[in-house]
Amino acid sequence: MMDLIAKNLTLFSWCVLALFLYLTVKGLREPTGNAKLIKDCATQRGWYGPEKEGVLETWEPLKSTRKGEYFLFHFIIVIDRKAQKKKAAAFINANDIARLKPGLKLRIKYQGLLTKKIAVADIIFDESSQET
Repeated sequence: MMDLIAKNLTLFSWCVLALFLYLTVKGLREPTGNAKLIKDCATQRGWYGPEKEGVLETWEPLKSTRKGEYFLFHFIIVIDRKAQKKKAAAFINANDIARLKPGLKLRIKYQGLLTKKIAVADIIFDESSQET
Protein backbone atom coordinates (compact mmCIF):
# COMPACT_ATOMS: atom_id res chain seq x y z
CA MET A 1 0.00 0.00 0.00
CA MET A 2 2.77 2.44 0.91
CA ASP A 3 4.58 1.54 -2.29
CA LEU A 4 1.46 2.45 -4.31
CA ILE A 5 1.13 5.82 -2.55
CA ALA A 6 4.82 6.60 -3.05
CA LYS A 7 4.63 5.84 -6.79
CA ASN A 8 1.53 8.02 -7.31
CA LEU A 9 2.42 10.91 -4.99
CA THR A 10 3.33 13.21 -7.86
CA LEU A 11 0.10 12.44 -9.70
CA PHE A 12 -1.90 13.00 -6.52
CA SER A 13 -0.23 16.36 -5.83
CA TRP A 14 -0.94 17.52 -9.42
CA CYS A 15 -4.59 16.55 -9.01
CA VAL A 16 -4.86 18.51 -5.76
CA LEU A 17 -3.21 21.54 -7.40
CA ALA A 18 -5.55 21.35 -10.41
CA LEU A 19 -8.58 21.14 -8.11
CA PHE A 20 -7.36 24.15 -6.10
CA LEU A 21 -6.84 26.21 -9.28
CA TYR A 22 -10.27 25.24 -10.64
CA LEU A 23 -12.03 26.30 -7.42
CA THR A 24 -10.07 29.56 -7.30
CA VAL A 25 -10.97 30.51 -10.87
CA LYS A 26 -14.60 29.47 -10.37
CA GLY A 27 -14.81 31.68 -7.28
CA LEU A 28 -13.52 34.72 -9.16
CA ARG A 29 -16.16 34.47 -11.88
CA GLU A 30 -18.93 37.10 -11.91
CA PRO A 31 -22.40 35.92 -10.91
CA THR A 32 -25.01 35.58 -13.65
CA GLY A 33 -28.80 35.40 -13.85
CA ASN A 34 -30.72 35.74 -10.59
CA ALA A 35 -27.50 35.72 -8.56
CA LYS A 36 -26.40 38.86 -10.43
CA LEU A 37 -29.75 40.56 -9.71
CA ILE A 38 -29.45 39.76 -6.00
CA LYS A 39 -25.84 41.04 -5.98
CA ASP A 40 -26.94 44.28 -7.66
CA CYS A 41 -29.70 44.68 -5.08
CA ALA A 42 -27.35 44.08 -2.15
CA THR A 43 -24.69 46.50 -3.43
CA GLN A 44 -26.89 49.19 -5.00
CA ARG A 45 -26.21 51.72 -2.22
CA GLY A 46 -22.53 51.69 -3.20
CA TRP A 47 -22.76 52.37 -6.95
CA TYR A 48 -23.63 55.55 -8.78
CA GLY A 49 -26.85 55.69 -10.74
CA PRO A 50 -30.00 57.78 -11.17
CA GLU A 51 -33.31 56.84 -9.60
CA LYS A 52 -36.70 56.75 -11.34
CA GLU A 53 -40.14 55.47 -10.55
CA GLY A 54 -41.52 52.31 -12.08
CA VAL A 55 -44.85 50.49 -11.89
CA LEU A 56 -44.94 46.94 -10.52
CA GLU A 57 -46.46 44.27 -12.77
CA THR A 58 -45.53 40.87 -11.29
CA TRP A 59 -43.14 39.39 -8.75
CA GLU A 60 -41.74 36.01 -7.76
CA PRO A 61 -39.62 34.86 -4.79
CA LEU A 62 -35.92 34.24 -5.35
CA LYS A 63 -34.23 33.54 -2.02
CA SER A 64 -35.42 33.41 1.59
CA THR A 65 -33.59 34.65 4.66
CA ARG A 66 -34.60 34.90 8.32
CA LYS A 67 -35.63 38.56 8.03
CA GLY A 68 -37.44 38.37 4.70
CA GLU A 69 -37.11 37.36 1.08
CA TYR A 70 -35.45 38.51 -2.10
CA PHE A 71 -38.04 38.92 -4.83
CA LEU A 72 -37.67 39.30 -8.57
CA PHE A 73 -39.86 42.21 -9.70
CA HIS A 74 -41.09 42.73 -13.25
CA PHE A 75 -41.98 46.39 -13.81
CA ILE A 76 -42.35 49.14 -16.40
CA ILE A 77 -39.98 52.11 -16.26
CA VAL A 78 -39.51 55.08 -18.58
CA ILE A 79 -35.83 55.51 -19.54
CA ASP A 80 -34.78 57.93 -22.26
CA ARG A 81 -38.48 58.69 -23.03
CA LYS A 82 -39.22 55.02 -23.76
CA ALA A 83 -41.35 52.73 -21.63
CA GLN A 84 -39.32 49.58 -21.01
CA LYS A 85 -40.15 46.32 -19.28
CA LYS A 86 -37.36 45.43 -16.87
CA LYS A 87 -36.72 43.08 -13.99
CA ALA A 88 -34.70 43.58 -10.83
CA ALA A 89 -34.38 42.12 -7.36
CA ALA A 90 -35.27 43.67 -4.02
CA PHE A 91 -35.26 42.55 -0.41
CA ILE A 92 -38.67 42.62 1.28
CA ASN A 93 -39.25 42.28 5.02
CA ALA A 94 -41.43 39.32 5.91
CA ASN A 95 -44.29 41.49 7.22
CA ASP A 96 -44.42 43.55 3.97
CA ILE A 97 -44.77 40.59 1.58
CA ALA A 98 -48.57 40.49 1.95
CA ARG A 99 -48.79 44.18 0.93
CA LEU A 100 -47.42 43.54 -2.58
CA LYS A 101 -49.92 44.18 -5.37
CA PRO A 102 -49.78 45.10 -9.06
CA GLY A 103 -49.60 48.84 -9.72
CA LEU A 104 -47.40 49.71 -6.73
CA LYS A 105 -44.81 52.38 -7.38
CA LEU A 106 -41.17 51.27 -7.18
CA ARG A 107 -38.15 53.52 -6.91
CA ILE A 108 -35.60 52.01 -9.28
CA LYS A 109 -31.87 52.70 -9.24
CA TYR A 110 -30.00 51.94 -12.44
CA GLN A 111 -26.66 52.61 -14.07
CA GLY A 112 -26.34 53.59 -17.73
CA LEU A 113 -28.94 53.87 -20.48
CA LEU A 114 -28.68 50.15 -21.20
CA THR A 115 -29.20 49.49 -17.46
CA LYS A 116 -25.92 47.69 -16.91
CA LYS A 117 -26.91 47.46 -13.26
CA ILE A 118 -30.48 47.76 -12.01
CA ALA A 119 -32.07 47.32 -8.58
CA VAL A 120 -35.26 48.20 -6.74
CA ALA A 121 -34.24 50.82 -4.19
CA ASP A 122 -37.63 51.19 -2.49
CA ILE A 123 -41.25 50.11 -2.71
CA ILE A 124 -43.82 52.83 -2.09
CA PHE A 125 -46.66 51.01 -0.31
CA ASP A 126 -48.55 54.12 0.82
CA GLU A 127 -48.10 57.40 -1.07
CA SER A 128 -49.66 59.49 1.72
CA SER A 129 -46.82 58.53 4.08
CA GLN A 130 -44.17 59.46 1.47
CA GLU A 131 -45.23 63.11 1.17
CA THR A 132 -43.19 65.67 3.09
